[in-house]
Amino acid sequence: MSEGTRPTSYMMDAENVAEMARLIKQARMLTEAIGLFPDMAALEKAQSVLDIGSGPGEWVLEVARHYPHLSVTGIDISQTMTAYANMIAADQDVSNARFQIMDARQKLDFPSESFDIVYTRLMSSFLRTDDWVPVLRECYRILRPGGILCSNESELGVTTAPAMTRYTGLFAEALRRTGKCFSPEGISIGITAVQHRLLAEAGFTRIQAQAHALNGSKGMPAHDAIMDDWRTGFKLLQPLIIRCGLSTQEELDVLYARMLDEAEEDTFCCLWYCQTVWGVKP
Repeated sequence: MSEGTRPTSYMMDAENVAEMARLIKQARMLTEAIGLFPDMAALEKAQSVLDIGSGPGEWVLEVARHYPHLSVTGIDISQTMTAYANMIAADQDVSNARFQIMDARQKLDFPSESFDIVYTRLMSSFLRTDDWVPVLRECYRILRPGGILCSNESELGVTTAPAMTRYTGLFAEALRRTGKCFSPEGISIGITAVQHRLLAEAGFTRIQAQAHALNGSKGMPAHDAIMDDWRTGFKLLQPLIIRCGLSTQEELDVLYARMLDEAEEDTFCCLWYCQTVWGVKP
């Protein structure tokens, strides 16, 4: 399925090179924190895996390297990131990994019962709340009986820093105004509260969950990686916040600078919450 059948709803510019670099580092950080997959035995038994929203391909390539018996496919709406991922796969001779341009919000261009595992990370960055069940039902369709859907999502986290609290609040409200927020007041994304229900509504059974907390406080091992991610991500989110009428560029520039200063104070504390939920197609 080609890009362009429906305008992208990704919260940033999907063709931005800085965003691609951020996603590569973010994928590595998340894999270190939550692992490649919650049920490694399932990867050993599987034959074909699909990653939805694969971006520059970090997760697909990592799985393909570790499990050469697998056929691993990634789909993404970004032409830039898909081309990059295919180039890396070719350059590094990862022959069991491939990447295609496809819009996950549309009917997927795969036959029914094509995959043993469907994997997703942070689909809340591009799915509206009413997109979720149709997308998960497509995942159900393309999974073989006994196949696993694994959904990884995050919340905005909590911090003691005033400027960062204000900035994340603006982001949450922007998500609410663009239909991507399950929280009625726009104070959090709210996706982790409904992940289990969404998988069940799509038909999945034997649903399990694991919660993860990444400590980005000053002096903690994850501080530098999380702040590197947020330094780029929060900058790239500014056009969205401005389009939603929540702030001006001048106000965001001041708030952004204060946020970065706060993050380097010895008293800075923050936690970033993630949740992995997976279920089985009967």
